[in-house]
Amino acid sequence: MRVEERLTEEGLVGLRAVGHDIVSSRELARESFNVDRALLAAIAIGVATFVLHFARAGAYGYQRDELYFISCANHLAWGYVDQPPLIAFIAKLALVLFGDSLYALRFLPALAATVTVIVTGRLTRRLGGGFGAQVLAMLGIALAPFYLAVGNLLTMNAFEPLLWTGTAYLFVKADESDDPRLWAALGLVSGLGLINKYSMFFFLGACAVAIAFSPARRSLVRPGFALAIAIASLIVAPTLVWQAQHGWPQLEVLRAAAADKNVVVGPLTFYLQQILMMNPLAAPLWLAGLASLLLGRSQMRWYGFAYVVLSIVYLILGAKVYYLAPIYPVLFAAGGVSLEERFGNVRWAALAYPIALLIGGLAIAPEAYPLLPLPTFLRYQHVLDVRSIKMEKHPEGEVPQHFADMLGWNTLVQTLAGSYAALTPAEQREAVILTRDYGQASAVDFLGPRYGLPHAISGHNNYYLYGPGNASGKLVLAIGFDPAFLHTEFRSVERVAVYHDDYVLPDFNNLPIFKCSLPKEPLAAWWPATKRFI
Repeated sequence: MRVEERLTEEGLVGLRAVGHDIVSSRELARESFNVDRALLAAIAIGVATFVLHFARAGAYGYQRDELYFISCANHLAWGYVDQPPLIAFIAKLALVLFGDSLYALRFLPALAATVTVIVTGRLTRRLGGGFGAQVLAMLGIALAPFYLAVGNLLTMNAFEPLLWTGTAYLFVKADESDDPRLWAALGLVSGLGLINKYSMFFFLGACAVAIAFSPARRSLVRPGFALAIAIASLIVAPTLVWQAQHGWPQLEVLRAAAADKNVVVGPLTFYLQQILMMNPLAAPLWLAGLASLLLGRSQMRWYGFAYVVLSIVYLILGAKVYYLAPIYPVLFAAGGVSLEERFGNVRWAALAYPIALLIGGLAIAPEAYPLLPLPTFLRYQHVLDVRSIKMEKHPEGEVPQHFADMLGWNTLVQTLAGSYAALTPAEQREAVILTRDYGQASAVDFLGPRYGLPHAISGHNNYYLYGPGNASGKLVLAIGFDPAFLHTEFRSVERVAVYHDDYVLPDFNNLPIFKCSLPKEPLAAWWPATKRFI
């Protein structure tokens, strides 16, 4: 070969190599840009989620269950009649670190909502989604009515979606790498889920059944999986022991609630309300995710089957429709990937759908959490009224139950304070306040000291276990009770006031307050008659 030809060939090879390097560099730069852009979007949507919740954390008032969990935080234990212990520990942490204002109590729920959104975005990326898929999934979760509602309250439901999603995410990572550290983390998060809410047992059971019928079943016999089970079991064991020692009161609560409180719906209504809870405009997103998991070859195909199994179990048990709500972040993630694959190159669709999710989510938001001042909300409710969507059998009032449970507590305590102030000093020394409901008792214990009220006693759920304490029972201010019951225990039962608030539910409104004296027997003797587990 002539020297000129060899030099020319070598030059072409060199040019090809340089060109390949340039193309590779461009692809790496493009990939890096997309990763950075997706990460920035995750952070931005996460921060917006936190602001959306925390900016309105002080609105309306303390919710019934929040007041109860504050009471539980002041009586820390390994278990409670109607819940595991984690929420009481979280409430105690918030009280110690931040104080007892609404902003202090709702900081951690807002943070949990934020992290849930970010984890959804990261999970979308792990499933193969790009920038558009991650934005869709995160917007869908951030603005779903259920997630807006629970991210604004200190309740078990605020942390449940994060714990369920974190469990699924960690299982996928541990299944891929078989890293003992990831299996240990899976056990920790699953264990925290179990002591947050007992519904985690159903979620884990549905996942285990689904995994057993998928290629991921190989992980069920790995030592790491056994490690995860051991850690989760160790975490939940104390609360199960507590339940056993107290006669499994949680089961009694569930039976009573199913019979007397919860609204049981048929399959059609159950699934329709899933669509409403997740925002009707987001239905194409998570339904596409469910379909892609069930019919595709995703590494999380088992999760689609877990959804089917769990929803059927909840239908059979007559569970509240929102019990299924924490399962959706993975479906949103898979849906983002699916829609991106189908419509990612259709520019108008890639722009129009996220905008529709944003506008639609914000339009529904005032019905889910206290975005608007109450008078403005009451006017807005004439346009969009969700009071027909019921989880419990209570008749509705002027505002939906999830808002009504935040209202009227100051009025209640002030009304009781007026009745207490009318007592003689000798009567005040003997007086105790007896309530029918743990929300009323918790409100008295939390708000009452500023009015000089004594602590409250109640037979409702964990308050029954607290007992009457040092109360003599010689004088009782009772609210929420049938006077016929009071007459069986006291010779004198006098109505001294009526509690009324325009916005609370009818079942909790217009309640007479009775001054009960001249007891027929000691309070401790008739205390069991106050027991009410529901």
